[in-house]
Amino acid sequence: METLKNSLNAYDRFEKRSALYYLTRYIKQAKIFNKYKKDIFIDGLESYHSEKVQNLTLEMIDIIEDVAKKKAIDFTDKEFNYWMDTIAELEDNIDIELSEELTQKALNEILNFKIPSKTNNNCC
Repeated sequence: METLKNSLNAYDRFEKRSALYYLTRYIKQAKIFNKYKKDIFIDGLESYHSEKVQNLTLEMIDIIEDVAKKKAIDFTDKEFNYWMDTIAELEDNIDIELSEELTQKALNEILNFKIPSKTNNNCC
């Protein structure tokens, strides 16, 4: 898991989420890939992913299959669940948890917002 986590370090949140999404698709579709030949990176007519995201995804696929010592198509149900849980945990940790000080600062800013009055007769 640490190797997967480290592979994400140089990427922004959007790239991390995208790569984890495609990684999930790869593992979920591994058993049916030979039958359907669906490219994990093609998500629809307007699907777009950068080469950077694709390379990160392929790197993570290699890491997982190296650690497992087998291709995803050969994962047992237990291995499949383990890797899905691992990916979910990585995704859950993408966003940093705000400190109490930063949270309080945001709440104070919200309290400073002015609510418009209903004195404008041109409204509704």
